[in-house]
Amino acid sequence: MARSSSDHFSLLAPAHQAAIRQLPPRQDVRYEVKFSLTNAELPHALGWVTTHACGFRKAFPDRFVNNIYMDTADLQAYEENAAGIGDRDKLRFRWYGDTWAASAGTLEVKCRSDSVGWKWTARVLQPFDLEHATWQQFRDTLRGGLDDLFVFLLDQQPFVTLVNRYLRSYFVSRDGRVRLTIDREIQSFPQLGRARPALRFAAHRAQAVVLEVKCAVDDRPLAARVLKDIPWRAARHSKYATGIESIDNL
Repeated sequence: MARSSSDHFSLLAPAHQAAIRQLPPRQDVRYEVKFSLTNAELPHALGWVTTHACGFRKAFPDRFVNNIYMDTADLQAYEENAAGIGDRDKLRFRWYGDTWAASAGTLEVKCRSDSVGWKWTARVLQPFDLEHATWQQFRDTLRGGLDDLFVFLLDQQPFVTLVNRYLRSYFVSRDGRVRLTIDREIQSFPQLGRARPALRFAAHRAQAVVLEVKCAVDDRPLAARVLKDIPWRAARHSKYATGIESIDNL
């Protein structure tokens, strides 16, 4: 059974706990199950999805997802994942498209309690260009578009540790209640200790394909219809942790 948001953040520093409790009530709480496939299995996965009895269809066109992850000096978010802690959170900035510049993005506090996930988000309507900025300038840009609470949360995880990018396909069941995504072409760009974004060469190009089934918590029985005949085994997979682990001598 998933813990409440108050229980989830009981392990955080008191100031961080206080800030989290000021966030609005959790929205879009989802049951999430991931599967890790190989590139060779991608055609099988796409065929399985599009011929499934639940009538999955494309929700909208494929697009690149970009994330900038922020963490503490001792990589608390990474360490929680590596230790297998069921209740954990991470801070990331996300935008879409195959460019390192955009007119806006979203800062997300992504939380997970075992198989249940949710997030708080803040839209940042500030343009940025990672190829012509330092990380300090990027953080200053974020700060200029956030309210005080999200600025505080940003300051609690002050180090940019990883950038990643992947291509995502989106599917939704015939009744609109079960969603499924397939991520591939996953690239990771470690940023530990860097003053400027290092984006010319990916340090890690994952051979994995990540398939994820998602639905509202109350719709778990519907998801079970999908999961009962899926031809792969569920597996923990964190793109952030995998990217961090690609860094030599961590």
